[in-house]
Amino acid sequence: MTSIKFMIIITGLAASVMTAVMPLPVWADGHAIVVEVIHSDAFPLTGVDAVAGQGIEVKPYNLDDAERLTAHLATGLPPNQEQAKAALERRFKEQGMEAVQAQFTQAFQGQIVGVQYEIDRYPAVVFDRGEAVVYGVTDLNRAVAIYREWRRNNP
Repeated sequence: MTSIKFMIIITGLAASVMTAVMPLPVWADGHAIVVEVIHSDAFPLTGVDAVAGQGIEVKPYNLDDAERLTAHLATGLPPNQEQAKAALERRFKEQGMEAVQAQFTQAFQGQIVGVQYEIDRYPAVVFDRGEAVVYGVTDLNRAVAIYREWRRNNP
């Protein structure tokens, strides 16, 4: 993983001002720092517990979750399209639509967050509600260190 190059992307003057005055793990408004991480099975995360132990909330989004969910849903379906549709509708009804929606939201959250923050590649560690992104790093300790260094050097 150390061979992957990283890049930090920063947008907006507000991010520069905020990062210059507030150390991790608290925002200027007093809310805890949240780090959102878009990754996949090919780029597994490390350091999650250590970063969480620093009071930083970590929200990992595995892009492979969507494929896993659709594969799971397709398991045991009849080959006939109409029968498969009816079987899925029965499964969804048995589970409850709120539970099904929660599964889909969780599975596709990485894509949703990526679009929201205009992430164009992964792995991506997102800080400041999308204002700062460290690309190519899956060790969260390292990503936080890169981000902290950037904050120190960019008042």
